[in-house]
Amino acid sequence: MKRRYFSDTIVPYLFITPFMISFIIFFLIPAIYSLILSFYQYKGYGSMRFIGLQNYLSLFTYGGFYLSLRNTFFYFIFHSIPTIIVAFILAYMLQSKLMVEFQRYYKPVLFLPQVIPIVASALVWQIILSRDTGVINQIFGTSIDFLNDPAFQRWMVVVLMIWRAIGWYMVIFLAGLTTVNEELHDAALIDGANVLQHITKIVLPIMKPIFLFTFIMNGIGSIKIYTEPTVLISVGSELKPNVMSIMNVLVTNMNGANFGLASAIGWFVFLVVLIITILWFKILGKRED
Repeated sequence: MKRRYFSDTIVPYLFITPFMISFIIFFLIPAIYSLILSFYQYKGYGSMRFIGLQNYLSLFTYGGFYLSLRNTFFYFIFHSIPTIIVAFILAYMLQSKLMVEFQRYYKPVLFLPQVIPIVASALVWQIILSRDTGVINQIFGTSIDFLNDPAFQRWMVVVLMIWRAIGWYMVIFLAGLTTVNEELHDAALIDGANVLQHITKIVLPIMKPIFLFTFIMNGIGSIKIYTEPTVLISVGSELKPNVMSIMNVLVTNMNGANFGLASAIGWFVFLVVLIITILWFKILGKRED
């Protein structure tokens, strides 16, 4: 009985012990320390001065905070929904009987942007979108300044984000489509359901947990965006304010040795992500019979 108790109760915890140790050391302790740090004024050296909620109150008077927050929500709205829709359509097409034998060719090509490092992707798109030597302007014979015109800059960041993310979420949807019972497909065909009815009445209700997962993960990635606008739109070391995200404000304060305010911004981002996650659970979390 003791041996069985040990194997059933103690052994599982031994397997997760390495993860728990790394989680506590590299995530939990730094997170708690950053929360404490957000109530202090600290330059990274010397003494820490307790200032209470002053760092959080300073956010709302910080120059560029509202603009960066607006840009962040712009990326969230115009990146998340098109990415999920296009990724699902591609996955549904690849899952069809006509395309299933070609998956070995299409999946690597569509997933390739996710494998390429973000910085390399942004540099490639700089070449594509360049005004004088860019591929798009050369093909169409135009001279549109995609990277310097404020009317195009944020949209170009969104294009880069969508291009990188579609392949990843397409693979997730492909895995989710395997959970749809083949008998339901056959029953729908016998009842005369068309493609749209098959998607809306069978596939989407069954895959609601998959959509919930993708919307949450995509939302988190959109709120935490930093590298794409920083590399794609920056000229030298200067980043244009109209593409700056909330994470750029965080990094700016870290580089300026204002660690207390940077920690407050980090926890503000956490609160935004938490609210968005709760909203997605409210919208998509309900299971239907």
